[in-house]
Amino acid sequence: MGMKYVLAIAGSDSSGGAGIQADIKTITTLGAHALTVITALTAQNSTGIAAIQRIPARFISHQVRTVVKDLRPHAIKVGMVATAAAVKTVASLIKRFKLFPLVIDPVLRASTGGRLLEAEGLSVLREQLLPLADVVTPNLIEASALSGRAIETVSDMEQAAKTLKEMGPNVVIKGGHLAGDCVDVLYDGSEIYHFRAERIRTDNTHGTGCVFSSALATSLALGYDMIESTRRAHDFTRVSIARGYPCGDGAGVTNPSVATVKA
Repeated sequence: MGMKYVLAIAGSDSSGGAGIQADIKTITTLGAHALTVITALTAQNSTGIAAIQRIPARFISHQVRTVVKDLRPHAIKVGMVATAAAVKTVASLIKRFKLFPLVIDPVLRASTGGRLLEAEGLSVLREQLLPLADVVTPNLIEASALSGRAIETVSDMEQAAKTLKEMGPNVVIKGGHLAGDCVDVLYDGSEIYHFRAERIRTDNTHGTGCVFSSALATSLALGYDMIESTRRAHDFTRVSIARGYPCGDGAGVTNPSVATVKA
């Protein structure tokens, strides 16, 4: 079958728990080769983000064009894209080079509260990038912002997923912020699927969304269909959380480097 390449377009987390660092660990652990394009540099630790250096859209384009000139990705994961100009550039590059299957993790804010996408970028993300995606993987807060719906229950998740599906992509809304059990909801335009599991009681959750979306992209690259790829991402992320560890004075990190997923 040969080595599969997964391109992660995302920001750098200097604390090593999320962002491109979590993407690389996830993709590598699942048996693929990680290609990377950096959209922003952050000065952050476990307690918060001190500063963000946004990469100019022109240089983001240069990174993508240089990579795909030599290496053809088998799947793409897009995470933090900090500016409206960068979102437009990434959307243009995806269309130009036909970079699919495409997983969008709509990173809007850090888990510590800092904004990671400028306000005007949200509408550009919704209008230009989401319609290109094979699947979008928001958490409850992101799904609410994108759909305009309040989300507190699994039923709310289902309705928001249907709203987001009207924009084009399959939708996986992650239920880590639900009260009670964790339920991820997949809507493919015809059926709703629930991936339910008992909540893992831990504070070691930094990087969860990055791990999930990268695991989903890698599973798609490896040839699994959308339903099975979602199941694999759900299971892999749970193991990453269960095997996480404290890292600094704030929330601990997930540990995708030692995670496994059932065949």
